[in-house]
Amino acid sequence: MKRPLLAALAAGVALTALAAPSAASASASVQNGIDVRTSKISYLQYPQTGKARAQLRNITVTWRRDRVEKQVWVTVTAQLRDSGPGDGHCARMTLSADDGYFADFRETTAKECNGVWQTRSLATAPGNFEEPGSYGATKLILRTNPNGSGTYWGLKNPWAPNSGNR
Repeated sequence: MKRPLLAALAAGVALTALAAPSAASASASVQNGIDVRTSKISYLQYPQTGKARAQLRNITVTWRRDRVEKQVWVTVTAQLRDSGPGDGHCARMTLSADDGYFADFRETTAKECNGVWQTRSLATAPGNFEEPGSYGATKLILRTNPNGSGTYWGLKNPWAPNSGNR
């Protein structure tokens, strides 16, 4: 009777060890040198007053910093909605970043044209430039014309001096 009980106990310990994260994998995540800071913006519309032609809600801004590679990048996820089909406009959410020297300027855009809340994500890629937002400007822009004016929210690198949104 002791042997089956000991065998079951040994099997349980082995399964527990397999299911638990190893010390090596836990320390690897700490040692990889990536810091993360997340902030929320509740709502943004274009134009800022009057009837909205483009809207953003539930906006999450996630900054990541690789301390080893000395790079910073940002991801913005939000729900985007156009004023509705047939009005000749599409809501455009744009993430715009530059390095402050105009040597490297990046924009990425998502759009919605049907008047339905759609979740969209935009990101700057690490390696595009060193520390976006440190010297230049990183903005979340909401507009209906790809080259027209819009409403924007300035995104500040949380590790840069004097950081803060807007």
